[in-house]
Amino acid sequence: MGRSVICEAYLEEYLKSLAKRQGTSVGLLIGQPSKNGKDYVVHLNKIKDDCGADQGKNGLLDIESKQVSHHALVETRVLPGGFYVMGIFVINPKSVFEDPVLVGKVKTILVDIRHTFASNGLLHGNCDELDGGDKLVFFYSSSSNVFGCKSISPKSDGLKPCDWKFQDRATSWHVMSTFYETDDVFALRKKGSEQYETEDNLTECVEVVKKQLEQSLVFFDGEPVDAKELIESVLKAKKDDPFVVHIYAPSSSTTDITTCKLQTFSGTLKFDGVISSKCFVHPKTSFAEAKSFIKADIVRSLMSRIQIHCDSLVQAEDSIPDTIMLNELPRRIYFPIRAKSNQILFSEYLFREEGKETAIPQIQETLDLSFTPKELNATVEIVAEVKEEERHDAKECGPTDGAGGKKKKEVERPSTVLLGAVGAIAVLIVAILVFLLTK
Repeated sequence: MGRSVICEAYLEEYLKSLAKRQGTSVGLLIGQPSKNGKDYVVHLNKIKDDCGADQGKNGLLDIESKQVSHHALVETRVLPGGFYVMGIFVINPKSVFEDPVLVGKVKTILVDIRHTFASNGLLHGNCDELDGGDKLVFFYSSSSNVFGCKSISPKSDGLKPCDWKFQDRATSWHVMSTFYETDDVFALRKKGSEQYETEDNLTECVEVVKKQLEQSLVFFDGEPVDAKELIESVLKAKKDDPFVVHIYAPSSSTTDITTCKLQTFSGTLKFDGVISSKCFVHPKTSFAEAKSFIKADIVRSLMSRIQIHCDSLVQAEDSIPDTIMLNELPRRIYFPIRAKSNQILFSEYLFREEGKETAIPQIQETLDLSFTPKELNATVEIVAEVKEEERHDAKECGPTDGAGGKKKKEVERPSTVLLGAVGAIAVLIVAILVFLLTK
């Protein structure tokens, strides 16, 4: 028997609308897969190319698979832990399953998505532990509204049948909220040149956070739980209250001193702040899966911020790399994927100088959803003041250039974060103060 997929009923209207307007379209399936139970699809959205045109509008064979995989990467950044790009949907007059050429094209797209996720592992885009690597292909006929779904494995050429149903309020979703604080100092590394690789160094920090989380204990509502127990077993007692999650990382005092090494580096990188996390699970989810989702959400959110931050950086060619640099990662805001419903929240990220209005077109482009600023929750993480002890005077580090005394130049895009300048040490501040720490 193939996989059983339940899709929110209102999403069929979205497909009908696309089929009526365009006839041919391609998009992503977003949801939560399950290893042994039902898969839930909670969102669908079409994909546009670089020019803003809908992918597939001129025929499925003209689809740029790299464009689809890049969109899948960007979209994964806004998903909470436990939610994934589960596959693609195709709207077409003719069934894609009846044409070997179209099947081959679909598989190429899915393989490209998989490879893109594999090369960005900290975003947790692939979920082989839940779906075995199989991805869904949902076909919707633009001529008859007939639909069908199959799964494709990247390791084989065959199509596996799937049972797809549209269902109103397919399940209930329960929120698990927590905050995770990091305050570490790392060695600052170079790669064969005088320029520090910002993204490489920050990524290494996230790798360490990931390892810390893997060794951490997770308590739900202040208590340890049986990992095999299902969420539904405690719902009656909780009613509609959210799960409050606490994460306890191993103490550094337990480190074996005999394994420690002394090394010399040209600088250090301070990585500190508080990260908010909200995950959403259905009653048949086990606590083991919930723990995994929460940890993945924290790592995914951190890596998303770093990628967004590094994408925004532009530096003049004659800038002096031998400086202290203050990097402030964007903060996380939340929004419901369906208006007037707070069951499931996705995320966007805003820099210090950006307001909620900035996120509106970003959400529209990524998810094909329309919101007003008041529907976005930007109060969970807020902009923090930089600590005085983390500010530096250029005089502390001497002249910036012994030959010409040139100072560093900065080039900013509208979404560029603040960059400072001085010395041989880099300081990273992921400085997020939280209103709700005591809740």
